[in-house]
Amino acid sequence: MPNLKKILYIIFFSIVLMSCEEKSAYTEKKNLNNILNKLSSGNFYSCNLINKNKKIKSTLNFIPNNNVTLIYTENIIGLIYDEDKWNYGNSIFIKDIKNLYKYNLGDSYSEKDFNKKIIQKNSVLKFQNNILSVDIFKESIQSQYTCVELKKILSEAMKKEIVKNFLFQKNKDKT
Repeated sequence: MPNLKKILYIIFFSIVLMSCEEKSAYTEKKNLNNILNKLSSGNFYSCNLINKNKKIKSTLNFIPNNNVTLIYTENIIGLIYDEDKWNYGNSIFIKDIKNLYKYNLGDSYSEKDFNKKIIQKNSVLKFQNNILSVDIFKESIQSQYTCVELKKILSEAMKKEIVKNFLFQKNKDKT
């Protein structure tokens, strides 16, 4: 009998420990939810446009975002901004296996679940030494940003709120 009690206690505590693993349910889209959980444990950065010269903006025929929020994990980068050529407010980039600092734009997930196998190699993000270079308006033009990590500023609850921005990819869907 004493061995049976020990076995039951071990099983009980194993179940309790496994259920303690916290995974937020951001959305019913399984793949997107997994990515958002990974992003919520990533490193958060605030990034500012390096060259804010108005003359340059007028010659580009678009106005780059002055500030963006970057969430870094080793294999995925989430980027939150005001606007891009698709009228999105955020995008998910997937690590390029051939280049250490290069990430390719991932699948659009506004109407369906995120598909990690669909990668748009014509839109690229590079992140190295806290410098972000991204082309969300024109493939041939990289906007560059200096980024500062928000290490001790954000609580876990604040990080989760920031990650919720990815629930609505299109600006028109945000309220």
